[in-house]
Amino acid sequence: RWPLMNPAGVLGGVWIPGDAQASPVDTTMALATVAKERGAKVIEGVSVEAIRKHHGKVIGVDTDQGSVDAEYVVTCAGMWSHELGRQAGVNIPLHACEHFY
Repeated sequence: RWPLMNPAGVLGGVWIPGDAQASPVDTTMALATVAKERGAKVIEGVSVEAIRKHHGKVIGVDTDQGSVDAEYVVTCAGMWSHELGRQAGVNIPLHACEHFY
């Protein structure tokens, strides 16, 4: 059924017919495309230096290329999201770990 799979040495497994996987890059690009189609501005290639707040609400970010005012800020910083969220007083429960596939 899966010619590239070698079951030798496998003692057990779980088959979930509805389970799936997705490419993180393709998923991210698809979400960014839809967001832009709905009016979002996606800014890439900058480093966020600070998250700006006013009365407890995030109002924008300061980057290495200037400030950006925003009604909504989406953090897409991967393993650095926890640190960035902490600046805004938001707990982002991510922990970086190494996987061997």
